[in-house]
Amino acid sequence: MNTRTSLLVLALFSCLSAPMTLVAASLEEKYFEARDNFIRQFSMPSSPEANSDEKALSKLEKQLQLIIGPVDVAHFPKRGKINLETLEQDAGFGQVDGLRFGSEYELLFVTTTGLLNAYLQQHKELPTELGKLAKAEEFYSLAFDWDAAVTHFAEVPVRTANDKSFAYAFLGLWGQDIGPFPPKHLFVFFANGDRVFVVSTEAKSKIDQIAECKDVWNGFKKKSDAASAAYQASELKDQKATDDSLRYEEEGFRAYCRCFEQRAKMEPFFKQLTKQAQNLVDSLQKQLPR
Repeated sequence: MNTRTSLLVLALFSCLSAPMTLVAASLEEKYFEARDNFIRQFSMPSSPEANSDEKALSKLEKQLQLIIGPVDVAHFPKRGKINLETLEQDAGFGQVDGLRFGSEYELLFVTTTGLLNAYLQQHKELPTELGKLAKAEEFYSLAFDWDAAVTHFAEVPVRTANDKSFAYAFLGLWGQDIGPFPPKHLFVFFANGDRVFVVSTEAKSKIDQIAECKDVWNGFKKKSDAASAAYQASELKDQKATDDSLRYEEEGFRAYCRCFEQRAKMEPFFKQLTKQAQNLVDSLQKQLPR
């Protein structure tokens, strides 16, 4: 075999043995290019067809399915839908790129580290370290539901099968209002290889009100009500009073959450909640790195 032939064979072998990560990176670049082109198109003064946003999302969904690869997590559908709600800069714009699986009350979000890192570079308000991102309440709204906020109440201990993967779980609450509402949802963040999985599901444990925490809330609520009464008495002129009323409610809710975090591990529901979280992590651990 002459030198030229040897080089050609070597080049061909190199192409055939290229890591899947390089192929995936190329697919991700094509996805970003297509997505950004659609966004620019829809930002033009001339209105596109009524169903063009839906068509564009459908095209991007097919690209994401190739990028993310097969997903087979127990109790979730095997085929995911694109997580982006719209490409027009309107309500719901700017969700995290990836696929979502499940129903309204049990959701699985899957993305790649490449897609996620690119998103985080454009959203400086979010931490880039996985350990910090997994605890960032605002991330879960961007991954699941832009119209509702997630409140972190208490970390739930989980373990991974090896040191190459990362997992974090917490007891939390979906909501649009603040108040002494016991948390009802379990959130799990899991990273393995170059894929990231995020789960939001209802806690199977019966989580009751903790009396001590309700008392903490009630203390702040009295202050809030007093400030609100002062605002009414001023014939709606005392702006500081209404600001104080809102501030006391917000401070009261955070104090209520801190109390719940301190007390949760001592409550009867926590053992079953920990088991549920670990079962989810174990199920996600079965997903092979792409």
